[in-house]
Amino acid sequence: MKKPKLRELKEAITSLFSKPFTTDFPYKPHTPPKRYRGKPEYNEKECVGCGACFQVCPAKAIEMNDEINADGGPTRTLIHHPAECLFCGECERNCITQEGIKLSTKFDIAYFDEKNVQNSVQHKLLVCKDCGEIIGTEKHLLWAFRRVKNLGFAQPVMLSRLMEELEIKTGAEEKIAPPIQRTDMLKIVCPRCRRIAFISDEKKEH
Repeated sequence: MKKPKLRELKEAITSLFSKPFTTDFPYKPHTPPKRYRGKPEYNEKECVGCGACFQVCPAKAIEMNDEINADGGPTRTLIHHPAECLFCGECERNCITQEGIKLSTKFDIAYFDEKNVQNSVQHKLLVCKDCGEIIGTEKHLLWAFRRVKNLGFAQPVMLSRLMEELEIKTGAEEKIAPPIQRTDMLKIVCPRCRRIAFISDEKKEH
C-alpha cells in the first residue's frame, strides 16, 4: 500500500473542519447571486409585443401566436416555455425596451404540468384595413411614436392610431372600399397597400 501524498492528506484534513459547499435547500431558502440566470419573465407593463425575443431565442423557447379572428379583436400572445429555455439571456439582451423581459432569480421550476410555470403576455394587434396584413401591436406603435416624438405625426398609421386614442371622430374610421384610394392614407393600412394606392393614383393622373 502506497503512502498518501501530502496534498491529498492536507485536503482530507481541511475538509473535516470546513463547511460544505452545498446549501440546505429545500429545508432553508436559497438566495442566488445577483447575476444568476434564472427563469425569464415578462413585464406586462414594459413589454410592447414587438417579437424581438421570439426572433432571437436560439432554443425556440418563446412562442408567438397572432390571432386575427380572436374574440375582442386581433391579438398577439408571447409565451415562454421553461422546458426548452437555455437561460442564455438573449431575450433580455435584445429587448427593445430593455425591461420587457428579464431573467429572474427563480431557479426552482420543477413541475408536473408545464402550464403551471409558463409565462405569457398578450397585446392588441393592428391589421391593415384593406388586405388584413399584420402591421404590429398598438403598444409597439405608441412606443415608436414616443421615440420619434413630433416626427410621428408625419406617419399615417401613427397619426390614425393617435386620433383613435384621443377619440377624434373622422371619416378615416370608415371601411376601405376596393380598390384602395389615395384618400385612404389616413386609415390603418400596411406599407404595401399604401404603395399600391399611390401608384394607382399616379397612373390616373397620367
